Order: sequence, then structure tokens, then C-alpha cells
Amino acid sequence: MKYSVGDNFPEVIFNWMDDNFEVQKAGSNELFGDKKVILIGMPGAFSPTCSMMHLPSFIKSVKEFKDLGVEEIFCVLVNDVYVAKVWGESTGATKAGIKIITDPLSILAETLDMEFTVKGTGLLRRLQRFTAVIKNNKIDRLYFEKERGVCDMTSAQNVLKDLV
Repeated sequence: MKYSVGDNFPEVIFNWMDDNFEVQKAGSNELFGDKKVILIGMPGAFSPTCSMMHLPSFIKSVKEFKDLGVEEIFCVLVNDVYVAKVWGESTGATKAGIKIITDPLSILAETLDMEFTVKGTGLLRRLQRFTAVIKNNKIDRLYFEKERGVCDMTSAQNVLKDLV
């Protein structure tokens, strides 16, 4: 990984679809600057670990993070905005206040040196699972999984233990 705790978060442009089904774009400096946020990085929408473990752990814990001063929770995926919007709505993440953003060209994965491909599955140039606490656009805490298909270090419960 090219970035670590204390570094500025790299400037990357993220996309998302708003409630009017219009594509929006903003850079990480704009989204993460001057506040405390959680950024959850996931390989892709509708994948088993993302949908059944990682994202649900944050959906259940939104209030606890807010009580600890986290202003926003973002989830970044290597998917298009249409898939991301449907996934956010179908999982309950959008209703819970988690903003689903996309990095469809894997720019963040490449920049962080957290890119992987699983041949034969359609998982091309995906983002390794991570969770970051970002304060004023600086990486305050960083958790990542060394293996695919697990969500131990990056789960909401693990991050909350560290923040309390």
C-alpha cells in the first residue's frame, strides 16, 4: 500500500447517482475535507462478503459512528453508478445515510496500490477491502483485509472498538 496513517488522502474523483437519477461527481478533497468521515472500500456491489457482512455491519452502526463525531459514511465500489444506486437502496445503506460512491475505472485502487483481479469471475481491477477513518482529508486510521472473502479487520465493530 502506498498510503498510510497520517498521509493526506489522494485526490480521486468519485461518481454517484442522486435522487433525480443524475450522475454527480466530486473529488476526495471536497468530500472528505474539513470533517471526520468513514470510507469503506469494497470490491463490488452484490458480492457476498460486501452484501452480507461488510456493509450490513456499518448499516447497523451508523448511529454509534455519529455519536463518536463521524459526520458522513461513504462506501466506494468499483461499479457503475446505476448498479451502486440499486445496491445502496436494496441493502438499506442509502436509507441509513451511507453514501454509495463509485470508482468505475479503479483509479483509487491503483493509486492506493490495493487493486486485484480474480480471473474467470468478472472481478477485474477491483478494490481490496478496507475501511479508513479520515479527518480533514488525512488518513487517521486504516484497516484492510489481507485475504478476500473476510471482513474482520474492516468491520464496523472492529473500527468502533478502536474509536471508543
